[in-house]
Amino acid sequence: MSEGRRSARPAADAPRRPGAVRQVWIVNHYASGPDSPAGTRHFELARRLVARGHRVTIFAASFGHNSGQDRRLKGHQLARGEWYQGVRFVWVRTLPYRGNTWRRDLNMLSFLLVFVVAQAREPRPGFVVGSTVDPFAALGGWLAARLRRAAFAFEIRDLWPQTLVDLGALRMGSPGERLLRAIEAFLVRRASTVITLLPGIRDYLEAQGLPTGHVVYLPNGADLAAYGEGAMTSGAPAAVTSAMDEIARMRRDGRLVVGYLGAFGRVNRADLIAEAAVEADRRQPGRIGVVLIGQGPEGRLVEQRAAGHAAVSVCPPVPKPFVPAVLRALDAAVVHTTYTPVYKYGVSFNKLFEYMAAERPVIFACDAAYDPVASTGAGVTTKPDDPGAMATAFLDVAALSPEARAAMGRAGRDFVDREHNFDQLGATLADLVETGSQDRGCAPHRS
Repeated sequence: MSEGRRSARPAADAPRRPGAVRQVWIVNHYASGPDSPAGTRHFELARRLVARGHRVTIFAASFGHNSGQDRRLKGHQLARGEWYQGVRFVWVRTLPYRGNTWRRDLNMLSFLLVFVVAQAREPRPGFVVGSTVDPFAALGGWLAARLRRAAFAFEIRDLWPQTLVDLGALRMGSPGERLLRAIEAFLVRRASTVITLLPGIRDYLEAQGLPTGHVVYLPNGADLAAYGEGAMTSGAPAAVTSAMDEIARMRRDGRLVVGYLGAFGRVNRADLIAEAAVEADRRQPGRIGVVLIGQGPEGRLVEQRAAGHAAVSVCPPVPKPFVPAVLRALDAAVVHTTYTPVYKYGVSFNKLFEYMAAERPVIFACDAAYDPVASTGAGVTTKPDDPGAMATAFLDVAALSPEARAAMGRAGRDFVDREHNFDQLGATLADLVETGSQDRGCAPHRS
């Protein structure tokens, strides 16, 4: 396996706590490096682990779900290591696919199989985190921990299969649903720790008859240090310039500029944000501008909804280091997710905390039990799947004074600093690693 190098490996004499684990693995099919526009939760947490003296390897697929491209591996490479700011990624080859078809199932299975081969070449870990979205990656993490006699933590980021059932992509009682449900139950019972991003996960697990005494809440967050006035702009690629130009054009036209940065998927329904922008412009011409920055399976539909309208623009995704600068160029930001019953257990969207960290008021179009926008006064909450209601929320934010919008932004940043700061979240994970890393293999958790 070849070894790329984006930044220096950690020094051999890096400070570490007594008894700290030297090798930590995070197995996440969809993990992203800092050079990608996707979420970097595990990279940010890993950086904090490295600062505590741990050596972290993140296993992820080289094929991008949103981009539909493999830009990490060349030729017949099966896997390749690459370093980013002291964190090592191992990019694993998977089968390509487009859209949510049976080919995506093969992609997930191929990740499991190739990961099992690739991990055998690596030094023995002391602590393994197996993370969903898809449970096959988490299952691979458990298997590796079992084979290598390491502690295992099961991280639940998305509830599979429940989310697929709620979205109508999987039928209750079908073979696929029963298989995914069995994997989920198995991993919950076998993990020494269950890490969750969802505040209501205990209710969900209890309804499944599963234990909850080993659950630890570790939500998404933001790196506040990156979101100050000096947000990175030097050396910006064309995608960043394109987004900034569109924001500047709309502001010259006198519009309040609202932004969305994220995936164009069936859950996000960014096409409805585009419809809301058009509706707001119909009601009050020239008042609102919306910039949609991203890519994904529904990208063509988003572009169709935006075509020909001066009030809405679609731009390609921007690399993660430039996200803070783009967000700070906006007047407000929007989160939209289609109604999903599983949100009664809570949500933890990367983009929400990034918007807040940038001190921008948030239009939160989501029906969820956990609504930090409403509870903190960080913006306006409205119904999902309703472009008309979203348009009203856009105009309501535009009607506020600059001082009122600034107060919303400060409330959001203060909230992130208290509860979603990656420095604090990383310390929590480090404590789990340092106390749960004994050489005990994957001892099952009993209810």
